[in-house]
Amino acid sequence: MQKTKHQGLCNDVYKITNLENTYILRIFKKKHHLKINRKQEFKIQYKAYKKGLTARPIFLDKKNKFMIYEYINGIHKKKLNKTQIKNIAKRLKKLHKIKIKKRSYSFENEFNTYKKVLKDKISQKIIKKSLKLLKKTKTTKKDFVLCHNDLNQENIIFSEKILFIDWEFSKINNRFFDLATLCLKFKLNKKEEKLLLKHYFSNVKKLYYKKLKNYKKLCKNYWKLWFKVSF
Repeated sequence: MQKTKHQGLCNDVYKITNLENTYILRIFKKKHHLKINRKQEFKIQYKAYKKGLTARPIFLDKKNKFMIYEYINGIHKKKLNKTQIKNIAKRLKKLHKIKIKKRSYSFENEFNTYKKVLKDKISQKIIKKSLKLLKKTKTTKKDFVLCHNDLNQENIIFSEKILFIDWEFSKINNRFFDLATLCLKFKLNKKEEKLLLKHYFSNVKKLYYKKLKNYKKLCKNYWKLWFKVSF
């Protein structure tokens, strides 16, 4: 058993190899301020696996202390070329079509939770701006889909196909959260953002650029608060 190079905030991650196969063991080490439903995580990962979007989940401990899934041999990327942007848009669209029976995640509730926890002036200012921007951003029921909610570079593996890992924060959310995350984490420029939206939507409306711009701001603010609470 070997500890992997990339470790999560909420997990210790190990690579296990026997004579035939290689697996990933994730030991849950910390309770996050967000309630993580490990059973739901396992179910969502299995649904995503059936769609060819992730590794096959093998086992979840009954006490929710650890999870085992198949190892994916691939690489992480810090920058995307045009072909990779096109492919990741199509993969994300496929992910967002997966159906689960759960209530939508409330971004507003999350910021209000931080409002109660983080009392410093800087945090309160960020929260106030975020809630105001959230109210201005027009959303529809169609915007709310199953999102990964943590699409940083370490959670995307480039193998024969583009695959997503670490589903602990996955739930129903606004699709622009995942799209904005990709733009920010891979530092896409305006042309690359347009390319992402072009291959994600069959018909890109002007409103979508505004939504993406707003969610990029919201995501930045959210992560600032998230890290303050987490560390």
